[in-house]
Amino acid sequence: MVRTAIQLFTLKDVDEPVWRLIDRVGESTFDGVELYGANVDDLDDADLERAKMALDEADLSVAGCHFRAEEIEDEFDDIVHVCDALEIPNLVVPTYDGDAFSSVDGIEAAADRLGTIAADLAEHDVDLLYHNHTFEFDEVETDDGSQVAFEAFVDRADGRFGFEPDVGLASRAGYDPIDLLEYTAGQAPLVHLTDTVPEDDYLLHADVGEGAVDLDACVRAAGDTGAEWLVCENGRTDDGLASLKHGSETFADFRARLESSPRSR
Repeated sequence: MVRTAIQLFTLKDVDEPVWRLIDRVGESTFDGVELYGANVDDLDDADLERAKMALDEADLSVAGCHFRAEEIEDEFDDIVHVCDALEIPNLVVPTYDGDAFSSVDGIEAAADRLGTIAADLAEHDVDLLYHNHTFEFDEVETDDGSQVAFEAFVDRADGRFGFEPDVGLASRAGYDPIDLLEYTAGQAPLVHLTDTVPEDDYLLHADVGEGAVDLDACVRAAGDTGAEWLVCENGRTDDGLASLKHGSETFADFRARLESSPRSR
């Protein structure tokens, strides 16, 4: 069964500790949360226990947590401790140096770096995923002509780590989000089901249903390609609580459609 979560960056304007944010999500229809570094930075063991209690009381799971590659490398033991305390199964690299995706050599170096991090995390039963932005969808020159940088990156990863495709950001870059889901099929347990308004520079992310992405098609494709979580995010909202409410209603409908479809049985 595909579950739903909200990336807590959507609630960045709500000045509350992570356990209170979890309480708020627990009042919604979401099945879980996706954290990011600022949610757990500087939490001591008592704070982590409080956050875990909030998750348990709200009957929520943690789908994953976003950390940059250098943060995982530099703070490895502390981050693994957080994963253990909050039962976080996936760490997600949310973005990367865009210059690395401008050449095959840069792409190969980035994939090899993340492959090393993934191998280290696997020893602690934590999986590593990569979340795309927009710059990964430019073409790069190869020995055989040219290829979309992201496709070359997936090829070089060769199963060493997985992906968290963001359909809204791919669409913003002019890349078909269905192609994105199909290219990462079986390697993308988390899918960022986001929307975007192409003609508005600010609305890189928008509340789902308010942009140009064919979300119904993306939901079907996510279910068909093995997604375990559909993740809601609006990183550009000025009213996180309103986006939480809107996302809760919309994602409950997405989940219901998948549960009632023949493919989900």
